[in-house]
Amino acid sequence: MALCVLTGDIVGSTDLSAAELFEIAQTLADTHSNLHLVAGPPHFDIHRGDGWQAAFTNRRMALRIALLFRAVLLARNDKYETRIAIAVGDESLENKDISKANSATFILSGRTLDTMSDDHLMAHASGGSHHGATILADYISRSWTAAQARAIAPFLHPTESWTQKDVARNLGISSQAVGQALDAAGYPPIKAALIAIEEQAQ
Repeated sequence: MALCVLTGDIVGSTDLSAAELFEIAQTLADTHSNLHLVAGPPHFDIHRGDGWQAAFTNRRMALRIALLFRAVLLARNDKYETRIAIAVGDESLENKDISKANSATFILSGRTLDTMSDDHLMAHASGGSHHGATILADYISRSWTAAQARAIAPFLHPTESWTQKDVARNLGISSQAVGQALDAAGYPPIKAALIAIEEQAQ
């Protein structure tokens, strides 16, 4: 069975209040929970106050979900940021308590986060083209504003189908403003890249 593990930690956690750290954890947990249709049963854990892990069985969606996590945090508060390491493997997720998980994919994801260079906030443990695409996605998404993140987050969700009119109505802005935010956030090439990655992945 395919497995994907995302391991992250909160950037600048020592400068955040306990309430802010709780809000970040809750935002990530809620987002992960809403992925259950493609990601299998919810498997999300917060540890050491500023670290987290998320596991799911649809590894084709790994980069999309990593970007979604980044977007929902930024949309909530422009100082909320997380580093994310992606690892994939072939093992079962059933009945696995990820707070105690120590299998190969979990370990690889954690080690990738630990060895991530200071100039990257996202990395893929597989290296090669997967890591290259992740680095480029990291670079593009780091320039998002909170307004752009609010516009792009619905379109990154793998199980929901949004139109620009839907997002505009939800955000209380015009469809033109949504389109401009998506273009400024680099969503068209991100969308094309994610589709290519997901179609090729097994």
